[in-house]
Amino acid sequence: MLVALVFNVLVTASPKELAGDVGPLRGTTRNLAAAVGTALAGGLLVGLLSGNIMRALAERPILTPELPSQIDLDNITLVSNERLLAILERTTATLGQVAEAMRINTDSRLGAPKIGRLVMADLSPLAIIPAGGLPACRSGELPAAPPEPGTLTAIADEERFAPAFEADPAAPA
Repeated sequence: MLVALVFNVLVTASPKELAGDVGPLRGTTRNLAAAVGTALAGGLLVGLLSGNIMRALAERPILTPELPSQIDLDNITLVSNERLLAILERTTATLGQVAEAMRINTDSRLGAPKIGRLVMADLSPLAIIPAGGLPACRSGELPAAPPEPGTLTAIADEERFAPAFEADPAAPA
């Protein structure tokens, strides 16, 4: 998202005669930035989920080494407790091991997004780096602020544009 915002500022700084070329490039950049950001966030969350599950499996002595070998841990994804229960029914897991595996799954699914948000929040101040390279605003390039309502300029503008919106009394109804 940051790339798209930075590019929007750069587009406004580009000469008006290049607007036809810069506009489509801005759209492409926005789509690319959204795709890359989504992929990075998804990869971070799946990596955190996998790490949480592998750490919990190593720390819990109730889960014997045979049990993880009966489950495909090479491809850990977000799995609902119902689906995990169906997978564990095909193994030699005891009721205690099933309950512990369900707790690990729940804790990992809830913990990964929390840690992911913290990591992304920690990385967000890095946005200052590309922002430092943005072009400075030059006098006369930005449009003037609209007049405050009730000022003489605002009233004059309202009176100037009001006839365009009023019905023509001579026109048939």
